[in-house]
Amino acid sequence: MPVRPRLILVRHGQTEWNAQRRWQGATDIPLDETGRRQARAAAGHYASLDPVAIWSSPLSRAHDTAAEVAAVTGLDIRTDDRLKEMDFGRAEGHVWEEALALDPEIAGWRVGQDFLWPGGESGVLVQRRMSRVLAQIHESSPAGAVLVFSHGTAIRMGTAAMFGWGIEAVWRLDSMDNCCSTGLTPTSAGWRLDHFNASPQWGQGA
Repeated sequence: MPVRPRLILVRHGQTEWNAQRRWQGATDIPLDETGRRQARAAAGHYASLDPVAIWSSPLSRAHDTAAEVAAVTGLDIRTDDRLKEMDFGRAEGHVWEEALALDPEIAGWRVGQDFLWPGGESGVLVQRRMSRVLAQIHESSPAGAVLVFSHGTAIRMGTAAMFGWGIEAVWRLDSMDNCCSTGLTPTSAGWRLDHFNASPQWGQGA
């Protein structure tokens, strides 16, 4: 049976700002102790998929999650800046209510409107960079499972873009949980969603 190519998009483990529900974006917040335990526990599961390559955002929370799988598989980690989380500009470090007080216009973000975060990025820009890097990773990788460690909003934006969905449709996809994955498989009719926000089999192979 031929080896099936696919992309497995994995969100990083928990950080302190995740636990506090603060917007992280491009701010390089490291894994907290829970996040490090999550990454170690999930590593065996993702290694059991027999990945042929590992890619990661350069932000430490994603890269350190990827490093746990790399240590099991012996694969090198390739990084690309385009896999970073969406830049939320001056909203970063704030919870939703604080960010809304800084700029009430961001309320449209939650009803599917695009928004250029002050000092940050728009959703359209994130969709563009994520779809381009995911396509290039797929084209440059051998057949098999390619693990891509990234971030919650970036994964949703990229997944929607691979289906040809515009920014208004991104919110058909729910939030991603820490260390969970979304699977994409190329077909003759376009990309197919294998799974979304699937939990790893914690501790497998540990």
